Amino acid sequence: LLDAFDSIPEPFKKYEKELTPHLGKPLAFTPDPQGCHRSFGEHFLAETVDAMHKFGAHPEILTANELYAKGAYDEYAREYSERKDEVKEIVRVSSLRETMPDTWHPIMPICEKCGKIATTRVLNYSNGEYEYACDVATEYTKGCGYKGRAKISDHKYKLLFRLDWPARQDFLNVTTEGGSVDHHTKGGTIATVYAIHRQFFKKPGPVVFYKFGFLKYKGKKYSKSKGIGHTVTELMQLLPLSVLEYALLRPDLQEDKELVLDEQSLLTLVSDFEYAASIDPEKELERADRKKAVAYSLTQGKKWEAPIQDILVTYALYKDWKEVGKRLNDPGGVAYIAPYVEQWISRKWIPDKYVFELKGAPHEHGKLVKEFASSLSEDMEEQGIQNSVYELAKKNNLPPPELFKSIYLALISKPQGPKLARFVRILGVKKVKELIG
Repeated sequence: LLDAFDSIPEPFKKYEKELTPHLGKPLAFTPDPQGCHRSFGEHFLAETVDAMHKFGAHPEILTANELYAKGAYDEYAREYSERKDEVKEIVRVSSLRETMPDTWHPIMPICEKCGKIATTRVLNYSNGEYEYACDVATEYTKGCGYKGRAKISDHKYKLLFRLDWPARQDFLNVTTEGGSVDHHTKGGTIATVYAIHRQFFKKPGPVVFYKFGFLKYKGKKYSKSKGIGHTVTELMQLLPLSVLEYALLRPDLQEDKELVLDEQSLLTLVSDFEYAASIDPEKELERADRKKAVAYSLTQGKKWEAPIQDILVTYALYKDWKEVGKRLNDPGGVAYIAPYVEQWISRKWIPDKYVFELKGAPHEHGKLVKEFASSLSEDMEEQGIQNSVYELAKKNNLPPPELFKSIYLALISKPQGPKLARFVRILGVKKVKELIG
């Protein structure tokens, strides 16, 4: 939370007047414009912590501002500052830079006058004290011009990120930690982290430093500040947690994960999750199915029994969730998933074939449509129902799509709809015959 507030997130543009004066300050010291948290940083942290709790994770939260305030970094700040030339060269070499700015210093002071951290620079350092100036201009703010002095023991500073990270790992005794793929590039942050551990601290550093891909939205990295992607709250409104877990765990860890929820992707994702739940992991599987089975095993599991497509068809027919649960013999499961489907409905994200009413419309091939209805029996399985349409069309030299179109028009006044066999099974043969007449 000590990172500089460097841009106003898209959802908060309406608070631009209130937030603009605070650009350049640490997020921990930027007021929450909605007034629901002590700072803007805590506003976003709270949403993340809430999401972790819903996922079943309850970590101890250690915020940077609290760690700095209690002096956890002071020893490292002194050592870095007193051996500045040495640590500067380690950073230069590990980050593949030819030169470093003359003004480079491990410490980023927080201005005593304006509270900004993005616009300050250290002028000189001696024995735990430093003089600084708040006179740097950035793309989004500029310093107030103040010059002052401070002590490391005042805790009014932050270390540069490439030095903060290894220091934190050292005092927290970190053995394993992840980092996004960009940190693992040549000259990336992790190269500096290991160099600091081994060359400066004279320690091996973390045993494992695994990498993970980015979450992407239509090819662009998720960014709350730029309004790219779904918010955590929105994701949890649209998908059961177990499906969201599956979507994140299905790709390899270091792969980028495309997560775009809309009319096309929602049903596909939930159906794929249902398929993964049905896989027997004890059997010999193709790699793709093995990955799906493993991803599913790491989730909280499927909390409904009826297939999502059956749920959508039945709801379209009866528009009553209790009735849907009763007819599908899964009242608890339907009640669980209903709020998510309601979110899809409110956004008009239900595929068009699942949006219909039971009423007929003029159609061709009326005689064949009635013949199809007459051929139905209560004990027919879905494959038999589907095959009967193809056989009837073939016998009458009619392209099957034409006959399917006429049947749908006779039942729901639309040329297309849910899979016909599924629809007939859920609606019931008797009702189909009544509608077709």
